[in-house]
Amino acid sequence: MYQYLAIIRKVIDGDTLEIDIDLGLSVWVQKEKVRLYGINTPEVYGVKKGTPEWEEGNKASEFVKSVLKENDEIRIETIKDKKEKYGRYLAIVYVRIDLNIIEGLSEIRNIGDFYCINDILIGKGLAKAYMI
Repeated sequence: MYQYLAIIRKVIDGDTLEIDIDLGLSVWVQKEKVRLYGINTPEVYGVKKGTPEWEEGNKASEFVKSVLKENDEIRIETIKDKKEKYGRYLAIVYVRIDLNIIEGLSEIRNIGDFYCINDILIGKGLAKAYMI
């Protein structure tokens, strides 16, 4: 796995982000779409608004949007630069978060004061474990 500092540009949905990635030595990759590795949230695009799937997907998406704001600094681990079928890199994403949000959740990985949003979404029941 490779670890990078990154900046949030946009939350696409519950399991997809658009980020800028610091590769080091003043080299940045801009507006890269990444999919959260090992999880799947219900869809909000391509499903009818108001359906149970859309409602659950919107709940996950809104949670991620409440935690991650534009220009927030995050840490990511990419999985051997592996991409999935839509060309997005797969990433484990670590965020700074109010610890009250993760109170009572177990097995949340962290890097210092950055906590794994992938694990948090599963712990809160907003995503299911999913291996591509």
